[in-house]
Amino acid sequence: MVDTLLMKNISKTFPGVKALDDVSFEIYSGEVHSLIGQNGAGKSTLMGILNGITKPDKGEIFINDKQVKIDDPNDAFNLNLSIVHQEFALCNNLTVAENISLGNEPYNKSGFINTELINNKAKEVLGSINVNLDINAIVGNLNTSEWQIIEICKALAKKPKFIVMDEPTASLDETQIENLFAIIQRLKENGIGIIYISHKLNEIIKISDRITVLKDGKISKVFNNEKIDESILIKSMVGDEIEIKRKIKKTKNIDYNLLEIKEFTHQNKFHNINLSLKSGEVLGLSGLLGSGSNEILRALFGLILDKKGELIFENNKIEIKSPIEAVKFGFGYIPSDRKNEGLIQENSVKENSILTIFKRLTNLGVFNSIKAESITNEYIEKLQVKVANINNKVMNLSGGNQQKIVIAKWLAKNCKILLFDEPTRGIDVAAKAQIWKLINDFAKSGGAVIVASNEIPELILGCDRILTMNKGEMVKVFEENEFNEEKISMCISTSYLE
Repeated sequence: MVDTLLMKNISKTFPGVKALDDVSFEIYSGEVHSLIGQNGAGKSTLMGILNGITKPDKGEIFINDKQVKIDDPNDAFNLNLSIVHQEFALCNNLTVAENISLGNEPYNKSGFINTELINNKAKEVLGSINVNLDINAIVGNLNTSEWQIIEICKALAKKPKFIVMDEPTASLDETQIENLFAIIQRLKENGIGIIYISHKLNEIIKISDRITVLKDGKISKVFNNEKIDESILIKSMVGDEIEIKRKIKKTKNIDYNLLEIKEFTHQNKFHNINLSLKSGEVLGLSGLLGSGSNEILRALFGLILDKKGELIFENNKIEIKSPIEAVKFGFGYIPSDRKNEGLIQENSVKENSILTIFKRLTNLGVFNSIKAESITNEYIEKLQVKVANINNKVMNLSGGNQQKIVIAKWLAKNCKILLFDEPTRGIDVAAKAQIWKLINDFAKSGGAVIVASNEIPELILGCDRILTMNKGEMVKVFEENEFNEEKISMCISTSYLE
């Protein structure tokens, strides 16, 4: 028997934004039905309704032609629906194993949680995707890539009939992605239907049986097992084909050493990092999970304290012991986890945009609201943020537009150095091009940027140099005339240093 899941005539409006307009979406057991569209097209809203997180204004949901009611995530779970969230839903104070079984904990005869079964389940699921992760590690001490893996394992542990994967590969390396695709194939063979959401169009084409395109809250196109390429998908999403594979960066004023890093070391995360950053330069950091590239950015911004080495900024030796000190020196940090670290979700777009310059806008205890609105609107226009009203909560924006707000608050601060951690994670092709333009415009104005990313093609397009990291060690610095995706991938591969 083929199971069916139908979301029929779904509509949803947020303040000032019609997120979904009479959308119908169907999936069968044993298929991968991908859902794509620009940021703000309505993908996450539709899946939030399916998981009981968001209430629709109208519409119905059917499983095997029987109408069902999903008022909360527990209802979804009881209907054998599971979701891999784009935004993490983990308990930082619990272990990896405890998070994987969260909401589905096994109990012994005495009524206590069976720790042994929890640990065994975690080992089984982690082993199925070939990930070596300490099941006893506290999740709050792990990085973003590891959180993504745990979210995937949480969903798989529930043994669902239908599973939603919202940007599941955003923080995975190539080997882990291939392992995930192998698991998806096995899930299909076992009759599980997968709703796959990703901005990586090459993944979509590779993994999908059907593809539904959302545009401005409506169904734009449904592709049924057709031979398609990325250009067709892009055109169906944005109306016009976007030139993706173009050189983003152009001639810049690369001048003097703005920052020198000498013998920079942090425990087992990174060792003896020596590099210089010039005014007008975009430097890429490329490495797999655990390479240390993300930790370098956090250490430079004062989020990691137990580090050694020298920092020379504008020819003066400095110490950065806190983010406050980093900001005073002109550093800005755009974290990979924009939801929890980059923004205050309950605050408005305006409040988040001027967060770094609040004191500047306050005189004798009086806040200049008119000036704040003017600055916010300036950056909304400059960064092409899609928002109906700057007083709307930032939590109602799409991932790509949230990322632009994080960038806006640092541009308003007039920083000298921007630290980007996975700047295009979970955002669409059009927004990626816009963000890389912002990065390079900032460099052209005399600032400098360090970008940590596992998206090698993007680094090649947007950077002046690329530093490869492997197991905490610097492997090679590639100059622009040496850029080669295969060689860079080889340097960051796990086996390179073995």
